[in-house]
Amino acid sequence: MASPFVPFPMFCPYAQWRPWGLEQFPENNELTARLEAVDASCLPFVSLWYCQRYLAWLAHSWTPEQANESYYFETIHLERLLNWCFSKGLSLLDLQAQDLCRYVEFFRSPSADWCAPAVCLKFLPNPLEPYGNWMMNPSWRPFLSSPRDVSCQLGLAQVVINRFYDFYFQDVSIPQAGSVLGGLWAQPKRHFSKLSEYELDWYMKSLAALPYGEDYKQLTLMYFAVARFSLQSRRQVIGSQSSPGLLSQFSKGANGVWLEMLPQGEMRALDPKFSDIFELYLKHLDVDAGRPLQPSKLFSTSPEGKFARKCRLQLVEMAADSSDPVIRNAVEKFRTLTFSSIRKSFR
Repeated sequence: MASPFVPFPMFCPYAQWRPWGLEQFPENNELTARLEAVDASCLPFVSLWYCQRYLAWLAHSWTPEQANESYYFETIHLERLLNWCFSKGLSLLDLQAQDLCRYVEFFRSPSADWCAPAVCLKFLPNPLEPYGNWMMNPSWRPFLSSPRDVSCQLGLAQVVINRFYDFYFQDVSIPQAGSVLGGLWAQPKRHFSKLSEYELDWYMKSLAALPYGEDYKQLTLMYFAVARFSLQSRRQVIGSQSSPGLLSQFSKGANGVWLEMLPQGEMRALDPKFSDIFELYLKHLDVDAGRPLQPSKLFSTSPEGKFARKCRLQLVEMAADSSDPVIRNAVEKFRTLTFSSIRKSFR
């Protein structure tokens, strides 16, 4: 009797990733052995090679601050689909609509032996050896056993998988193949429920009380304050790598109220709640709020990283256990809380 398929990691940590100029492919020896054990009809090496080509193509659109997170986001969904293909004797490059329908069903409720209780390293680092000699972590699995928002996760998977196939079909000059996927991932449009002032106040206060590093907490609180109180777009406030958002886009008026500069040059007074959060943020940065702000970066690192997701998961659990029925009823709002959902709630 054949042994059951055991999923395995296929993408190195971002720090070891080299999109071009590889001396060998795959770079890791154990990964090579695992791919060789996969049925040749699955085209394991070619499938992974196209995934690497896709990542190298996509990486040009990543800012340095977002690159690590973007790489993780893309590879986790590619890894899940590749493993599923290999377990079913299918090739990633030849999937049909009915195959992807089966994958969607598996994605909604993966087997217990495909789930880990917590996030863990894919490979076991050895500082004395190059990445090629690192061993796979036997505890790694593509999914987590903890509760998750399946609809949200499926939507994220859709983004990655459709984008990969768009790239692949164009690369191999199959212009009509993309239509095979048309509408496959469509989900019923969920009614958007606005956050109330009370609910977001609870979320912000609870976030500030979490026992995590102040750097990330203050950065996340400031990011959410911008979403809630500023009229500027996210891109205008945060900027880009070549033109980052600056502290000096905010200034204090004669009456002590903080102002933001709108694109037309008009100054707009901000809510006192914003002022409270902003001044705590400035204090954390060791910036004197009583003096004109210098044109230094508003955010030293991306506020949309793993920390924000980690906090959101914990705050959802806290809300579910809250004695306050209003907060308990807002669990689903907190589960999908983002810059955009905050902005939509207060406009």
